Amino acid sequence: MLVSIVIPVYNTSKYLSQCLNSVINQTYKSLEIICVDDGSTDNSLSILKEYADKDSRIRIFTKKNEGKGAASARNLGLSNATGDYILFLDSDDFFEPNMVEDVVNKAEEKDADVVIYKAQWFDDKQSRVTKIYEPIELQNVPANDPFCYKDIPDKIFQIGDLIAWNKMYKMDLIREYDLKFESIPISDDQYLPALAMVFAKRITYVDRIYVNYRFNTGSSQCDSQTKHPEAAYAATYSIVSKMREYGIYDEVKRSYINMALRLMREYFDKMVELTKIKELYDKYNNEIFEMLGAVDLSENYFYDYRIGQWYSLITTNSLEEILFKTSRAYGSKMTTAIMRFQFPYDEVEQGAKIVLVGKGMIGKYWYAQILLADYANVVAWVASEEEIPDDFQDYQKIYAR
Repeated sequence: MLVSIVIPVYNTSKYLSQCLNSVINQTYKSLEIICVDDGSTDNSLSILKEYADKDSRIRIFTKKNEGKGAASARNLGLSNATGDYILFLDSDDFFEPNMVEDVVNKAEEKDADVVIYKAQWFDDKQSRVTKIYEPIELQNVPANDPFCYKDIPDKIFQIGDLIAWNKMYKMDLIREYDLKFESIPISDDQYLPALAMVFAKRITYVDRIYVNYRFNTGSSQCDSQTKHPEAAYAATYSIVSKMREYGIYDEVKRSYINMALRLMREYFDKMVELTKIKELYDKYNNEIFEMLGAVDLSENYFYDYRIGQWYSLITTNSLEEILFKTSRAYGSKMTTAIMRFQFPYDEVEQGAKIVLVGKGMIGKYWYAQILLADYANVVAWVASEEEIPDDFQDYQKIYAR
């Protein structure tokens, strides 16, 4: 069986050799490695050519960068793929050597349309794995293997994140339903994996880690999210439309709404500009919720009670009331006092390693803000200066008074 691996490449020369080495050295050799240079301005293309000269399995395509993410590069690779199966990998990540062999074996064993597998976070600044990334929620996977959405219609989108790079797809499935990537900011890779989960007749998984997902590279996903509030809902239009076209949406509606509103809440909470908060508030209430069929839902409709509370808050209050209530929730009588709980970003360089001193109310809010924004690396959080470990004395200290 020929496996096509599509790798979009844009200015990742720092990581590209490690990525390519992890692909060409796979224990499974029947590979078609399609690299799409998306208008790189560094020496990524020259690295690709060096590897292609040495390995005939590598095919290079080039295109002009459109500034809309990796979707068009992935689609170009997809349109030129000839394999029986296809994977989509990112050029700053790297992979375990037996990934393709194990996943193909499982696909063949189960005659599966989709195979899902695990990943782990690789901290680029620390040059090591820091934690397991769980793009599979095994507690939501049905007992029968393989399975399809009809086995768990209310939880099919709770099996895992809508990402393309932790799944292998049968090419026949992709072609039959014309699955592609959308040229929309940030959420460009939702369409294909979401629809594959409902169109696949046989889905299976391998409970092993195969992808090393690199993060902490200096670029902030949180910053991108605050600039593109439309990414919170853009993919829902086409996904829901396609499911309705095939008469599937009503069956999986609860599962999809739970997944979609989790993402919408995340974006709403991360907005830092009033105009963008208002944009999302108006869009959700005047269009998106109705389009999804998410109107007048009770809080117990949601699997996560926090999403239910947020939905109730946003659908029954004006934006002014929401902003007032959320600021009052900090325990202040004056809404302006919320500024006391704002982390002093101007004093800390993004990505810096810091020691946070103070575990009172302000310290707790600062610690939460740092984690949510992925702004800095808290190497130690202590109640007082005396508790700072000797190894951390040289790091920048931030005092939450």
